[in-house]
Amino acid sequence: MSLKLEECKSIPIWVKLSNVPVHLWSNLGLSYIASVLGRPLYMDAPTIKRQALTFARVCVDMLASSSFPNAINLDLDDGSSTVVDVEYPWKPQACSLCKVFDHANKSCPKAVRREELPKPVVEACRKP
Repeated sequence: MSLKLEECKSIPIWVKLSNVPVHLWSNLGLSYIASVLGRPLYMDAPTIKRQALTFARVCVDMLASSSFPNAINLDLDDGSSTVVDVEYPWKPQACSLCKVFDHANKSCPKAVRREELPKPVVEACRKP
């Protein structure tokens, strides 16, 4: 079996979540928040042990088509809302055209380049 990067449509990425409401600081609560980004996989040890409640680190399996949002708006059960900030210590190159992590849009083999487009033929009309 060979793994080709152009077939890689999702990848695990560690994210840092800040301003997490204390009542959501649990496996279920953090998974709920992280599921907005992708499929939650793991939390780091300090997050599990609640050693530093200023931020949580969660490993999320994210799709190449993700917009990598910097914030998540949460509607809470009491009718209020809050914003959880999202940071990505590392963001892989992703192509939104191919939906893979192999290359960026500007180097996409499927993208039509302006310089590759045929130049229009312009003929001057001359009156006899």
